[in-house]
Amino acid sequence: MRCSSGKRAFDSVVLAEEALIQHHIMNDYKIGEGPINVYECQECGNWHFTSKGPESELFNDPDVIKRINVERRAFLWEQKLR
Repeated sequence: MRCSSGKRAFDSVVLAEEALIQHHIMNDYKIGEGPINVYECQECGNWHFTSKGPESELFNDPDVIKRINVERRAFLWEQKLR
């Protein structure tokens, strides 16, 4: 789904945060790069990624960081084997 702003829209904060994690798994961002949080859009009422403002608390959770690193390694191996 897309917003009139052209950004990809997510129905809930939970879906947006999960997509944010997946985005970081599939794209090898350095610290402070790429989208860092989600916000509720005043135009469409859905949720979007943002690279501005404070970083999401997700990235302070050791379990989330571990998950990103483990799943990123698996994703990269999967890409190599294709």
